[in-house]
Amino acid sequence: MKRCNSIAFIFCFLISVLVTTAQNIKYHINSDGSFSIKGSAVQINDCYPAIDGRMVKPIGISILAKDGQDIIRYKLVNGSIELSLKYVDNAVAISTSVSSESVYGNFISPIHDAIVAGATRIYRTPTHIMGNGGIKDWPTDKMDFSSCGNATGLIPITGATMVVSTRDFSKFSSYTNCLPTANNGGKKLMDISIATEKIYSKVLPTIFITENESAFEAMRNEALQIAKQANVKNNKPPSYHWCSWYYAYYHLTEQLMSDYLKGFKSLQPNVPIQTVQIDAGYFPHPGDWLEPHYRFPNGIEKSVKEIISNNYKAGIWIGPYMVGNKSKLYKDHPDWVLCRTDGKPIVNMQFYGEERLWGAMDEEIYTLDTSNPAVMEYLRKVFRAFRKMGITFFKTDFMLYGSESSNNVKRFTPGKTSIEYQHDLYKMIREEIGQDAYWLGCIAPYVPMLGYADGMRISGDISPTWAGGKNMFEETVGAQHFNNIWWQNDPDAIILREKYNWMSDEEAKSMILWMGMLGGVVNTSDLFHEIPKKRVDLFRFIEPSNEKAFATLPFIDQNSKFDIMVRKYPAMKSCAVLFVNRSTEKAKLDYKIEQLSGMLQATCFDWNEQGSQEIGKKETITIELNAHESKLIYISEDGKGPGMMTLGGKQK
Repeated sequence: MKRCNSIAFIFCFLISVLVTTAQNIKYHINSDGSFSIKGSAVQINDCYPAIDGRMVKPIGISILAKDGQDIIRYKLVNGSIELSLKYVDNAVAISTSVSSESVYGNFISPIHDAIVAGATRIYRTPTHIMGNGGIKDWPTDKMDFSSCGNATGLIPITGATMVVSTRDFSKFSSYTNCLPTANNGGKKLMDISIATEKIYSKVLPTIFITENESAFEAMRNEALQIAKQANVKNNKPPSYHWCSWYYAYYHLTEQLMSDYLKGFKSLQPNVPIQTVQIDAGYFPHPGDWLEPHYRFPNGIEKSVKEIISNNYKAGIWIGPYMVGNKSKLYKDHPDWVLCRTDGKPIVNMQFYGEERLWGAMDEEIYTLDTSNPAVMEYLRKVFRAFRKMGITFFKTDFMLYGSESSNNVKRFTPGKTSIEYQHDLYKMIREEIGQDAYWLGCIAPYVPMLGYADGMRISGDISPTWAGGKNMFEETVGAQHFNNIWWQNDPDAIILREKYNWMSDEEAKSMILWMGMLGGVVNTSDLFHEIPKKRVDLFRFIEPSNEKAFATLPFIDQNSKFDIMVRKYPAMKSCAVLFVNRSTEKAKLDYKIEQLSGMLQATCFDWNEQGSQEIGKKETITIELNAHESKLIYISEDGKGPGMMTLGGKQK
C-alpha cells in the first residue's frame, strides 16, 4: 500500500479498518416477496416496500437472479417496483427502481414496517443543527425524536452494531423511522423512506447495510463511505479563529473592529488565530449585504483591509437565503421570495415585539427563491464582491431555509427537488469564493452541504452558563462520528472570559478542553487583551495543528458516569484522554490503560495548559472528579511527556 500523506492519514486508516473488519451481513428472500437482513447480532425481518406509507399490493411477484444480484419485481396495476439485493464490499446493497410516474409517490420506502430483532438502542445521525444525534433508547409510547438521518445504527445489548444508510444525495434525501413499540404490540418496527418530492426518477438511492463490533466505529466507517460518495475533499487545516458575534452581537462597528485588532496585536506573543470574522450587523437589512450601514458607513471593505493588514484572514457572516421585509432588495423585488402553494411568502422569522429592541431590523424574514436566475445572479454578485475585497472565510447561516420541499412551494423554475436547488446554490457559492476559501455552514441541512462546506455548526447557540453548554456536549457526542470526515464540526464559540460569565473556573475549563479536544473548529468571540492570562493560555493550549486529528468516543455505548474522549498522536506514540463529570455528584472510577489507549501499560501524565506532571507507569488509572470537573491525562508508550505540544497536536 502506498504511504498516506498527512492530510489523508485518517482516511487511509479508516479504509484499512473497513477492509480488515469482518462483515457477516446476509439477506434472505421469501417466496412472497418479503426479505430479511441478518447480521451477527441484529436482524431486520419481514421487509417489504411501500409507497407513501402504504405497502404495495402487487398483482404478481417474480424473483430472479441476474448479474450477481437477486431481483424482486412487484408488478402493480399501473407499473412495477423492483428491488435488487446484492453483496458489495462487506455490505448488503438494496437498490430500488420504479417503472413509471403512475406508481410514484412523495415517499418510496424500500423497507416498510420491518421488524427489528436484537437491537435495543438507536445510534442516530442528526440531519441538521441541534439534530438530537447519538445513542437513544428505542422509542416506546411516542416518537422521542424526529426521523433519523441518512445513517442509523441498530445497537444490540452485546455484539455488532448494524448500520442502515444511503450514500447518494445528489437528488433525494432519505430517512429512517424507528416506530414506538407501544403502537405495534411491543414490536420494534422500522421504515426507510426516500423523499422524492414527486420528482420522478427511475432509479432511487441504494440502501447499504453494514456492521461493526464497535458502535462508534460502525457509524464512523459509514460516514467515510458517504464522504467518498459525495467526493468530500476535507483538505483544509482546522479553523482557529475569532468571531464577533458572542461579544459584540449586533453592536459591532467599524471603530470597534479597529480597536479590537489593536488590542489583539498588543499581546506578545500574539494569539495565533488564523481568521477574524465579522458577524451579523454590518448590513442595514438581511438581503442588503453590500449596502452601507451607520455602523459601517464605508461598507465593510475598510475593515476587511484592516484585518488583512494585521496578518489575519478576513471572514464574513451572510445568510444567503434571507431577505428582510424592510430591505431594499425586497422593496425592489418582492417577486423574488419563495411562496407556498397558496401564494403567500414563507415567513421564517417574526419580530413583532420587544425582540426588535435587541437588534432585529425587520418584522419578518423571508426566503429567496434560488430557482429564479435573477436571484442567483444577485447572490453571485454578492459573493464575488466579498471575494474581491479579500474575504476568504465565509460563514453562511440559516441554510435550512433552502430545504422546503418542492411539494410545498411555488418556484420560479419548477421541476427539481429541494436538494437539487440547494446544490445549484452551493455550487455557485463555491465557484465565487474559490476552492481555497474556508466555508463554514450554520443552521444547515447536513447531507446537501456534503462536498461544499469545510466546517459545520452542529450545536445550538452557546451561552456563558454550564446549562448553556448542555446541547453542545450532547451534539458533539452525537455528531463526532463524522467529524473530520464530512467536515470540521463546529461546537460554537468558546467562552473564555471570566467577567459576564456564570461558570466556575472548573466548569469553564471543562467546557474549553472538551471543545478543543474534539478535533474540529476552534473559535471564540472574547477579546484576548481583556481577559485573564490563564484563559488566554487555555486558548493557546487548545490550538489545533495543521494536520487533522479526531477524538474517538470508545465508551459512547456504555453507561458511564464520565464523558470520555480519546485523541491519539501517532507520531508521539501517545494519546490524550479527557474525562468530564457532567453530573451533579462527585464520582471516582478506575480505568484500564488498555481500554483507553490500546497499550497494556504506559506512562501517564497530568496535563494542562501549564505543562505536564508524570504520575507513573500504570496498567490502571483512578479518576476522581467533582461535579462538572474534568481531568486530562496524557498516556505515553515510550515514557516521554508531551513537552510543549498543544492539545491540538501542534509542536511548539
